[in-house]
Amino acid sequence: MASWLIAATVTAQPQPGSTVTPAMRSAANEALEKRDWKTAATRFEAIVAAEPKNYLAGGRLGRALLEQRLTRQAMPYLAAALAHAPSPDAALQLARAHAQLGEADQAFAALEEVVKLGGVAAATLAAERDFAKLPPARMKQLISKNEIAVEPCRGKPEYRQFDFWIGDWIVTTPQGNRAGTSSVQLILGSCVLQENWTGSSGTSGKSFNLYNATDKQWHQSWVDDKGTFAHYIGGLTNGAMQITADQLFEGKPARERMTFTRLPDGRVRQHGERSTDQGKTWSTTFDLVYKRS
Repeated sequence: MASWLIAATVTAQPQPGSTVTPAMRSAANEALEKRDWKTAATRFEAIVAAEPKNYLAGGRLGRALLEQRLTRQAMPYLAAALAHAPSPDAALQLARAHAQLGEADQAFAALEEVVKLGGVAAATLAAERDFAKLPPARMKQLISKNEIAVEPCRGKPEYRQFDFWIGDWIVTTPQGNRAGTSSVQLILGSCVLQENWTGSSGTSGKSFNLYNATDKQWHQSWVDDKGTFAHYIGGLTNGAMQITADQLFEGKPARERMTFTRLPDGRVRQHGERSTDQGKTWSTTFDLVYKRS
């Protein structure tokens, strides 16, 4: 749902002694939702007249006027909404108003506020016709900034350390025996790698892999169709992703370690090891090679 529509459904800042009824607010929001801009403007104008400090309602009024190309009438309401009830959408509407008036510098200043306030969906900026006449190179830079604001993981190198594992894979033993298939996808704003594993024996499992900015380590949570759960923690070691989990082995504490190494030919080796002496010695539990399918 578009941010302006979400905002429109919120009952905005009723003021003490106001004559505005819940029915009036509902009717105004309904008109905005239906994109009946003329009716919405009339209804929000009545609300703002009764509640001049209701800046969210003023922003809705400004939006309704803007859509009718009553730009100069819309401008003071949009500016007040951004000043007193700042949001990415409030800044976006003000940027549109400046763009409609041919005020490129002011439009970009408002778009910079969009970014500072968390950004908007990339498709929203790309589809906005009011920005079509703004300088393309400058707009391209702004869109890039907005993408980083919306998806902050995308542009940070630490979140990209495990990207070499992304893809669809046929998984074998080093001897070439098929062990299964794996699909590793980048999800949730480029923050998380989701693994979907299917073993040749019919077993299946999933893992979620995320760089945690708090402890500056990678975390993997693994679950499967046998009820197994494991949580690994680690990070890059000599260019390989190495993560470790504390588990039980034959009823006794053990440490499990997985090392993912990008091979020169683009394949990935996943080497599993176990230690039963607190990491002093390790023995191989599995050795797998991922080849792109």
